[in-house]
Amino acid sequence: MASEIINSISWKTLEHAYGSAENAPQAFEDLQGDDKDARDDAVNEFLLSSAIHQYTTYSCTPYVVRCVLDIIRNGDIEALESIGAPLVRELFGFINACTPSANNDNTLRNEIINGLDCYQEYLDHHDRKTAKIANVLLKFCIE
Repeated sequence: MASEIINSISWKTLEHAYGSAENAPQAFEDLQGDDKDARDDAVNEFLLSSAIHQYTTYSCTPYVVRCVLDIIRNGDIEALESIGAPLVRELFGFINACTPSANNDNTLRNEIINGLDCYQEYLDHHDRKTAKIANVLLKFCIE
C-alpha cells in the first residue's frame, strides 16, 4: 500500500518527537490496513503523538502531511474508521493540528496548502465534523 511518495522520502534522516521517523512507512500502511487497532495506533501514536506532539512539529511533519494528503487522495479509505470516526476526519484533524506551527514554517504551510483540493472535496461530507474540519483547513489555505 505504500505509495511512491511515501517510498521516496528518506525517513531515517527525519525526526519526530521520539527520534528517527523511520517508522513512518509502517504507520502509513497501518492507517490504510484492515486492523482497526493498528489503524487507531497509527493515528494516536504516530500522527498525534510523534509527527506532532503537543502542537510541536518536527522535521518529518511536512512530509507526513504530504503523505497523509496522498492517502486521502489515492487510498481506499472512505469506509475506514479510527477511534469511532471516519478516518478522513482523523487525518484532517492531524493536518489542522499542524496549522499553528505552519504560521512560522513555510515548508509545512505549503504542504498544508497543497491539500486545498482535498479540503474542497470534503466540504459536503456526510459526517458534519469532517466537513467542518475541511472548511477550517480551506480557510487556512485562503487566508
